[in-house]
Amino acid sequence: MNKQDFLNELNQRLELLDSKERRELLSDYQEHFRNGLEEGKSEEQIVFDLGTPEEIAADILNERDIKEEKVENDYYYVPRKNQTENRSTGRQLLIGVGLFFLDVCLIIPIIVSLWAVSISLWATVGSFFLTPILLGISLLFGMDFEMYQMFISIGLVGLGLMLLFVTSSLFQFTKKATIGIIQWHKFAVKGGGKNA
Repeated sequence: MNKQDFLNELNQRLELLDSKERRELLSDYQEHFRNGLEEGKSEEQIVFDLGTPEEIAADILNERDIKEEKVENDYYYVPRKNQTENRSTGRQLLIGVGLFFLDVCLIIPIIVSLWAVSISLWATVGSFFLTPILLGISLLFGMDFEMYQMFISIGLVGLGLMLLFVTSSLFQFTKKATIGIIQWHKFAVKGGGKNA
């Protein structure tokens, strides 16, 4: 059992506590893991030293006179190694080649299109916001002023404000999608071990 499995199970078993107290307790156990890792222990050794989440939760609930319903378990606790090991170089290469073809055929065109639309929308919004400045500059250089030019300029600024929300949302989505795809590629190639 690794740190995350331990903390997840402990969190579930302490559901009878209020959320603030539960967060404080989990924070204390995260500190145990930090200290243990600094001393050179593995996560599995730290879990073994602390005991099972079931025992810890039972002690904590007993101290607070909170009764939990007994559930009959047909198993016993055995500390196990993390099952997500690093992948071999050959397997990483094979997965990398597969991801390359997936990227070329599907992911890269979609991401490039999203970035192109996002950048062009930012440029459009920026140009809409610049129309009053450009109108002022044209007046300075002696161009004739027509009333419709002012209304068009105001209208374009308003349209730019409306597009700003859409543009910002699309940009955030594209950025998160790009980061997510990069992290997914890293995990897919290297596996779930320490190098991921």
